[in-house]
Amino acid sequence: MNAMIDLMAVTTRGLESVSADEMGRIAGLTVSQVAYRRVHAVCAGELADLLRLRTVDDVFLHLAAWEGIVPQRSALAHLTGLAGELDLARALPVLEQIRPLGAAPRFSVTANFVGRRKYSADEIKEALAAGIRARFDWPYVPENESEINIRAFIEHARADVGLRLAAAPMHRRAYKQANLPGSLKPTVAAAMLHMAGVLPGESVLDPFCGVGTILIEAALFGAEARGGDNDPQALAAAGENAARAEVSIAVEPWDARQLPLDDRSVARVVTNLPWGRQVEVEESTAALYRQACAEIDRVLTSNGQVVALTNLPNLLHFDQRPATSQTEISLFGQKPTIVRFAIS
Repeated sequence: MNAMIDLMAVTTRGLESVSADEMGRIAGLTVSQVAYRRVHAVCAGELADLLRLRTVDDVFLHLAAWEGIVPQRSALAHLTGLAGELDLARALPVLEQIRPLGAAPRFSVTANFVGRRKYSADEIKEALAAGIRARFDWPYVPENESEINIRAFIEHARADVGLRLAAAPMHRRAYKQANLPGSLKPTVAAAMLHMAGVLPGESVLDPFCGVGTILIEAALFGAEARGGDNDPQALAAAGENAARAEVSIAVEPWDARQLPLDDRSVARVVTNLPWGRQVEVEESTAALYRQACAEIDRVLTSNGQVVALTNLPNLLHFDQRPATSQTEISLFGQKPTIVRFAIS
């Protein structure tokens, strides 16, 4: 068993509690703090188990928490000095429990911050890279060419710094090569399935499946995934993505207002409805939602659940299934809501 290792996961704003719940189910891991877009934890189990997480954007070895990071430009020199003190030589052997590294690993830096500052994320990255290079003289390269990635997340006067566990960002699923406007972020899709309580072997329907992200994530979890769309291009993309993921999903062309499914035949509906600027709805949006909701009601089992993403939650209505939770998230530069409907 490993010694206790400090970890930091980064997730979509609004889904912190969902990611914390998923992380808390890993053997040997204890969640210690849930913060804005972050979940902190300690782990005495196998670090490789963390690479199977589906709802987080990334997981990092937590290297440092720096205080006193001011919004003025003087912070850049301060960050350079602090970066030169990072104990990366001690952290790399921990990372090598998961994957091999070179003697002088190529490194990249990513950074983001909350609130206004008189410097940019790119300037933060350059400041941190300068401090690391001064101490280790490793090659500083773009993220897609690096062996290791150092991430800084600055909120108010505090900076949390981590070393990414995976070789590439976990939210960038290898299967998702075919995309269309409105295509859902895989980690959000996985979070919606988690919120729906989907179990292996259970039937999951996405009546607006697009390029198949929700269905593929459901199939990877062991569910029986079925869906459809009225866009042939989207269905073709869904098939391509499913093939890359090496899972089987059933998709077909249909009108979500007239589903070719039997009454009470589906246990869970998880869907990203047309909304916002990502997808243009040609007909009356209110009518589309009303008719689609009626069809979803018809095909759901008596104790079935719905989890839907939209920026128009007031248009959603299901007979005998009240909204049991509403979660606002950040996505596509907007703030849509994930609404869960279940028998109360």
